[in-house]
Amino acid sequence: MGTEQRKRLSPAHQNALKNVIRLIPAVVIIAAMLNTASCNSNGGIFPEVHGGGGNTPTATPTAGTGALAFVTNFNDSKVSSFTRNTMTGVLKRTGQVTAGAKKGPRGVIAAPSGSFLYVANQSDDNIYEFSVNQTNGTLTPLSPPSVSNGNNTGPDQLAMNSSGSLLWVTGSKGTVAAYSVNTSTGQITKNSSIGGFNTPFGIAVLPSATVSELYVSDTVLGIIQPMSYNTTTGALAKNLPAVTSADPTAVVPAAIAIDGGGDALFTPDQGNGEVSSFSINTTTGALTPIMAVANSSVADVPVGIGIGTNNGVEYVFTANSGGNSVSSFIVTNLTTVISPPTVASGYSAPKGLIVDPQNLFVYAADSGNGTVSQSIISGSCGSSICSGPTVATENPANPNSGPFGITLAQ
Repeated sequence: MGTEQRKRLSPAHQNALKNVIRLIPAVVIIAAMLNTASCNSNGGIFPEVHGGGGNTPTATPTAGTGALAFVTNFNDSKVSSFTRNTMTGVLKRTGQVTAGAKKGPRGVIAAPSGSFLYVANQSDDNIYEFSVNQTNGTLTPLSPPSVSNGNNTGPDQLAMNSSGSLLWVTGSKGTVAAYSVNTSTGQITKNSSIGGFNTPFGIAVLPSATVSELYVSDTVLGIIQPMSYNTTTGALAKNLPAVTSADPTAVVPAAIAIDGGGDALFTPDQGNGEVSSFSINTTTGALTPIMAVANSSVADVPVGIGIGTNNGVEYVFTANSGGNSVSSFIVTNLTTVISPPTVASGYSAPKGLIVDPQNLFVYAADSGNGTVSQSIISGSCGSSICSGPTVATENPANPNSGPFGITLAQ
């Protein structure tokens, strides 16, 4: 990738300016937020709230308004579709289809156009591809309905570039595969694969027009690996050093979130519950470990992570599968995470997590009871995260369906 720097403020000056802007609103409310206890507000319709800024959920930002939602059900291999009221946040289930073998579907991602959906099945090593009904989100398999990721690769999580022309898949057996996407038909073609991992999981693409970089977490090696990619084929190269958390005991990184400015990366640790932050060099894409902060408990086992900016305050949210909760952290100075977090309870082993494009709601896939939980950011309970209604992922409701991945689409 190119290294020529455009005429602009230096990264140091950019960061200094951003720090001042982000710090002002956060300082005003930090004192009150730190002492806020967990709260539940189970009303079906939430009061008016105001969001602002961009967010980067577990893999790539949601394009459009996020009027559709999709959830993978790991145990019985169903993918559920929903419409989403963008004002109230309420989800309405519209259908379910099968995506390969049972105990397989985990990662799910929608094309930026909202016209296609892709699901990784860890059990049968396939990537399933669907067209999306733009009105109600119901899914129709493409022809062919799936593409092999390679024998014994265990495809897991997915990421796409902003144009929807490239797709990447982490393979739990040690690889990351690159696909090209026909943006007209939705068909994917596997181009290459890169190894040298143990158990790669989280994956996120840097939202930059000048740096072609993506990042992968490895839950066994305990690293975040930056990789450059070919903008035509998606082929990956480990062009920069892998990094570990600022806390040497945080060695089980899970999902990855990158802020909208592309200058900060966050990942939760399943081993000790912490959230680790890294600064991103906006010229090279290199990572620098900054800090690690405690979650509500070392037994939280956070998996999913998302970022939202509401009323000028940036939050990081984690889905705590061990704590049956969602944590809300305040972020200042790009990468400074304030602990302890505010905690919303009432979840059931949540795994996947996503923030809507309006930065008003947080959705978590509750693997313990077969539902999706909706929460509000800065809601009527007086906290930065308030528990809300749930909806079954399947009809009839199946508490053992094992929801795992969740994504939104326009």
